[in-house]
Amino acid sequence: MLLFYEDEPGSVELKSAEPNITMDTSTAQQIDPLRHYGSYAFIPYHNHTENGGVPTSTSFSPSHLTNIKALKVYNTSSWTYSGSLLPACSKSLPASFHAWSSLTLSDPSTLLHRLLPLLSFLQNYLSDAGVHCYWLTIRASKPTKEYDERRWHVDDDFFSPDFDGRAMQAPAPRNQSNRKSSERWKVCATLLGPSTVFLTDNDSALKTLRDTKAKQRISHQHTCTSIRCLGCSTYADSVRHSLSHSLSAFPTTSPAPKEVAFFRLGSRHGAVHSEPTCDVDRIFVNVVPGSDEELKGLLAKWGLEWPRAWCFGVPGGAVGSDEREALAKMRDEEVKEREERGRQG
Repeated sequence: MLLFYEDEPGSVELKSAEPNITMDTSTAQQIDPLRHYGSYAFIPYHNHTENGGVPTSTSFSPSHLTNIKALKVYNTSSWTYSGSLLPACSKSLPASFHAWSSLTLSDPSTLLHRLLPLLSFLQNYLSDAGVHCYWLTIRASKPTKEYDERRWHVDDDFFSPDFDGRAMQAPAPRNQSNRKSSERWKVCATLLGPSTVFLTDNDSALKTLRDTKAKQRISHQHTCTSIRCLGCSTYADSVRHSLSHSLSAFPTTSPAPKEVAFFRLGSRHGAVHSEPTCDVDRIFVNVVPGSDEELKGLLAKWGLEWPRAWCFGVPGGAVGSDEREALAKMRDEEVKEREERGRQG
């Protein structure tokens, strides 16, 4: 299950052109910003925020760039939010974000200088596409050897009725695959440290990945009784080791600083990608767009209310900040504002 950790992309690298977004007003999730670009695209985001945000210029001063490099991560942890698109304003961010960043980072204000322009881009870009909610995770990590061996994979469609979270879950037959799943996509960005690694020849990599998983699935047959299954874990390790060798000669690419990666999900059209080798501190942002009903249903699987913000990995356990009422009020106000704009338009 990759909702709380890193998930990312692989196909044709785009450095300057923004994708045309085709909007189907019947459902926001049929929007496909990658329609013309294959499995993934790198899109630059601009250093601007709404009133009340930290940065106001389009560039960083040399002294601030030094501060960015000096930003330290105290502990590997994450802050997660599921709700309406967050405004690019420090004062509007949930209280648990500020509590988490103060316990996790040497200088939370430095993170804001990188985060707010990204939130501004996401708010404008996604709302223009008809997407008004997301599941956003910011993961800060210390140096680790966990990804010295590449973990080539595609991300699952978490909203698919066939998704059960098991590593050995077989893909649905082609004639039963959900059309929506082929149009599902995610967004990721790196605010500190190395970026996610993608493969330039995604079609060949995807075929290699599918063939490898099918072969390993046959040799690791077992009765799976739990989502934390030892047999599934052994299978996943075998797939990872095999792909790290078979894809080692494939050319790779990564988003540049101040670029986001849009990428497809699923075994049929997904972007093959891996976490980077990471011997330095890193801050990674993962965004799963979804409708309010989809996200509400996803949280309900764990018995959680929606909207919600929480964190993991901070000293002493999770930050105790149940902001459900405040976030629900923010969501209601955003819906009313959107309806009013619709009446006026």
